Amino acid sequence: MTDVTMAINLVCNFSMCLCGMWLLTEPSMSRVVRIYCALIACGGAVNTAGMLAALTDFRGFSYGDVWPGEAIVNVGAAAMMLRWTWRARRRRKGLSVDAQHAG
Repeated sequence: MTDVTMAINLVCNFSMCLCGMWLLTEPSMSRVVRIYCALIACGGAVNTAGMLAALTDFRGFSYGDVWPGEAIVNVGAAAMMLRWTWRARRRRKGLSVDAQHAG
């Protein structure tokens, strides 16, 4: 069970890191929300690096146990951030199509 929850947690943290970095550039979100996205991206990057170091046995690094509840919370957070990123991407794509038709 630990390997499965570690893999789920790794995928979720990596996706939260990518989404958080993408959402940093979203102009429709307030500054506070973008700061929160930056914090989530930083946390996801640190967790991803730690889990990869533990999985590759980098200099004996140990990440610790990943609890099923932690993995479940990260699945929800990653799903939410993926949805926000998808909506932001669609919004930008719509704006660029409108700008092309206006010009």
